[in-house]
Amino acid sequence: MSYRGEPRPLAKSRFMSNRLTQALLVLQRLAYARILCEFHRQRQVHAGSAVSPPELSTACRRLRGCEASWEHCRAELVNPELATAVRVARALHLRRMLESAAARLAPWDDRSDLAHIPPSHLFEWVAHDCERLELAELEDAMTPEETAFYAHSLESLHR
Repeated sequence: MSYRGEPRPLAKSRFMSNRLTQALLVLQRLAYARILCEFHRQRQVHAGSAVSPPELSTACRRLRGCEASWEHCRAELVNPELATAVRVARALHLRRMLESAAARLAPWDDRSDLAHIPPSHLFEWVAHDCERLELAELEDAMTPEETAFYAHSLESLHR
């Protein structure tokens, strides 16, 4: 075996790892942008304002940029194994976030009037809703093979 022949599998796995990391970072930025937009919409609705705050327009522009970045990134996920790894890793991350929801939302009573909720609690509430929705969409879209891989990964995390 020559030195030149050995690094190929390592280079391929490192490339896939970098692509996986890049895709997950783009998805996280996209999720945050969605949460931020919804947070500002909710603040506007509960403030009773007909005028859109500048933060909402900035958040919406950011969201459009993140959506474009994700579309570009997704188009580059031509390897089915990599696409599966991205979906499963994102679902696992969201599952962990939802498991931490009790701690994140503990000081807030969901029967409280949203007009009087502190902004930090409103943000967490919006984030929690967005995380639940995204996870449900991911799980519903998984192929049977992805579902099996996801279930196995969940079992491994909880051991």
